[in-house]
Amino acid sequence: MNKYTLIKHEKTGIVQYALSDQSVKFKMFSLVGMFAVLMIATGTLIGATWFASPTDNQDKVKELQALVDASQQELIEHKKSIQYDIDSMTLQIGKLMAQSTRLNALGSRLTEVAEINTEDFNLAAEPGLGGAAMELTGEINTPQNLYANLFNLEDAFIKQQENFNILAQLLNEQTVDQQATPHVLPIEKGWISSYYGKRIDPFTGQQANHAGMDYSGAYHSKILAAGDGVVVWAGKRGSYGQMVEIDHGNGFMTRYAHASSINVKLGQKVTAGDAIAVMGKSGRATSEHLHFEILKNGHKVNPLPFINS
Repeated sequence: MNKYTLIKHEKTGIVQYALSDQSVKFKMFSLVGMFAVLMIATGTLIGATWFASPTDNQDKVKELQALVDASQQELIEHKKSIQYDIDSMTLQIGKLMAQSTRLNALGSRLTEVAEINTEDFNLAAEPGLGGAAMELTGEINTPQNLYANLFNLEDAFIKQQENFNILAQLLNEQTVDQQATPHVLPIEKGWISSYYGKRIDPFTGQQANHAGMDYSGAYHSKILAAGDGVVVWAGKRGSYGQMVEIDHGNGFMTRYAHASSINVKLGQKVTAGDAIAVMGKSGRATSEHLHFEILKNGHKVNPLPFINS
């Protein structure tokens, strides 16, 4: 039988191991067995990794891809929400700008009607704001707070506009009343020749009550409407001669007597200062003049305070 010997170099010199030795054989077989087991385990691990990894990796990739897709969709929804908020706030700000423009125009109109000094009440100037240093609350501004402030501001604008509209209506009514109330001198040129009250009657020489004011002037002088109103009489009327009567509303009426000719018709609307007739001496008159009367609720009153106003 052949004998094999293993030679190993060590520090002490060359050592020989005979393979026929049982202990050496056992060690050799153990070493080969361990090596075989290691190779088998390594091969199994490599095989498992080689064959199983594609499926596992695909699952992991799919899982990661799903997370990415979900994040992207969430980001898209978040962007849509932000854009919706921006559009809503932009629309709200546009409404507030329109309200502000409308209120400024209305305020300017009221300033003119009420004859308010524009230097004292200038809507175009920025109002002054300020004060001592204030302690900050530390609260942060949020879209919800911004929305609330915008809607509160819109409500304030709406209430202010309602108040302005009421004030404008009152001022317009006041202006209309002022224009309708007799306030304009009823002749273009002339002078007062007889006042309201007691006087000597020029035809009888006796004491009499003069229910109006007489104005004398140049021949064919224009007679003017003392206020806005509607003509309710235009023509001859007893001792008044050719007469125009105007209803101004609120119980006021005016009469213009002794005209030579009349320029208006029954039912015609007139404005204060319009030429309605021409001075003459028709009816009970000594010469060319205008007999002017003001009636309040059917009673003749002194025209002088109205004309002087």
